[in-house]
Amino acid sequence: MNKLILGVLAGVFCQACQMQTNENASPTYREAFFANELSISGYLEGGLPEGLLELDSGWTYLGKDSVGGIERMLPDFQGGELLNLPHRLPDPSQSLWYRKDVYLEKGFLFIDADDGAQLWANEVRIPRDQEGDFFHLASEGDFRLTIRAVNNAMAGGLRKVRWILEENFRKSLAEKKEAQDSVLLERKIGLVKSLDLAHQLEGKTREEKSALLEKFPILMTDPVLLVSPSGDPFVRWVSELGGKANLIFEEGHEVELESADGVFTLDFGLDSTLSFRLLQDQSDFGWFQFRLPNPKNSLKLAMWGDAQGGWETFGKLSAAMAKHKPHMSIGAGDLVNNGSEEFAYPRFLQKLSTMQTSQLLVPGNHDYDGFYDDLNPRLMKQYLFRSQDSTFGMQVIGPLAILTLDPNSHFPVDLPEGSEQRIWFEQAMESQAWRAAAWRMIVLHQPPYSQGWPGYHGEKTIRQLLEPYFHRGLVDLVVAGHTHDYERVSLDFSGHSVHFLVVGGAGGGLEPEGKASEYPMMDKMIKQYHFGILEIKNKGVNWEVFGLDGEVLDRFSMKK
Repeated sequence: MNKLILGVLAGVFCQACQMQTNENASPTYREAFFANELSISGYLEGGLPEGLLELDSGWTYLGKDSVGGIERMLPDFQGGELLNLPHRLPDPSQSLWYRKDVYLEKGFLFIDADDGAQLWANEVRIPRDQEGDFFHLASEGDFRLTIRAVNNAMAGGLRKVRWILEENFRKSLAEKKEAQDSVLLERKIGLVKSLDLAHQLEGKTREEKSALLEKFPILMTDPVLLVSPSGDPFVRWVSELGGKANLIFEEGHEVELESADGVFTLDFGLDSTLSFRLLQDQSDFGWFQFRLPNPKNSLKLAMWGDAQGGWETFGKLSAAMAKHKPHMSIGAGDLVNNGSEEFAYPRFLQKLSTMQTSQLLVPGNHDYDGFYDDLNPRLMKQYLFRSQDSTFGMQVIGPLAILTLDPNSHFPVDLPEGSEQRIWFEQAMESQAWRAAAWRMIVLHQPPYSQGWPGYHGEKTIRQLLEPYFHRGLVDLVVAGHTHDYERVSLDFSGHSVHFLVVGGAGGGLEPEGKASEYPMMDKMIKQYHFGILEIKNKGVNWEVFGLDGEVLDRFSMKK
């Protein structure tokens, strides 16, 4: 029943301030590891191993289906179309099936499919490897490969298939780890701020420096203030190492936190301010302060979606959003481009830290990439959520009730009848907290209505889910991403006006200019990078959209 508990913040928000130094403590390092990506380009190189054999020719496209569920038996296929990869179809929420007969030695297959892939070898399911989109063939021989490309995006299919000998795969992993360790060491040495540690490093060999700095872990990301979907604030940061971290609070008491994987979490509790000095092993990271201010007359939210690995663009937009001093930032999905990419979420967290405000994050289909075996996006949950958190929830913040949904947890995109999330959603929509709010906003990744992608009109299952509540006057705004542009439309449902916003321009590639679907006809459609600022008062809402250079792209007001 924990997932049915509605988090009510009652007009209290979380806003992060920049790190503050203290006279009695000098931080060991100048900044977090991911703060300057130009300095760590070698660390981020995640290319494919050398020695890959291309297997892009001679595939048979067997067809597609929209049968629900991620666990599937192999269909009984008749015929097919011979083709070479890449192959892509503009057909969302479909399974696309491919087959190829081939002789292979013991090794690994690399499969690039949008959004994800499942593999059968001689009709036996082969699980995806933990190292990425690789599938282990534990013996050599003749194989009939059958691949299911699981497409939750607007277009999808099988892009490429490669094979690598097992010993070469293992060797490439070891070489990659060695290269990363080298970049990490150089970055740490260059960022040392402590004069005492700098003196200890003088005259040391590379091996001696490495051994010495093992006692001085570095922050990979600065602490960021996140808000769970149910409204609980917590501070999250990523360290080079797991183990124990010590927090010395301004009031004098100390807290010890422990992490097995270097992802540390400090729950905010009932305090209105957290000011603490952060230490781990022999590293001193200095002072951080987070405050829960109480906005008096209005609520200001930054709205964006589909950062999707466009790191430079998203970094600029994050800095621009900080200038507006929002009480909260809301990301409408596709937070990264590939949810199984090794460093995607730490990089993303570091970009969020520059906004200097709390973050409410909604999953998108790309955040599930690489996890289409069981639709459990392990890395997204590891870095962005706590173990007890759902990826959906509701909270009331002053005049606004916010309900976030995650239909990506099912395939095709949906909240099926009888599912845990559907039951929760139906109860939340009838709750007193939702019905009593002055304004009610639903945020999810896939929009119910969209025009900017040719052939895509929005998600049918989402329309079917939400439209009954539109007609009852229980929803005022719906904010989504997925389509990589800005769109706005206001529609009437049985005398109730509902406003729809698509904010999918925070970094991913933009939709093609001059092309759009014939319907629905949006009131506004702009194919530029952007973010929105939503200011909410009891009787009215003001909405402004800003481009990459700070220019105003759209303005709109709503009143009750």
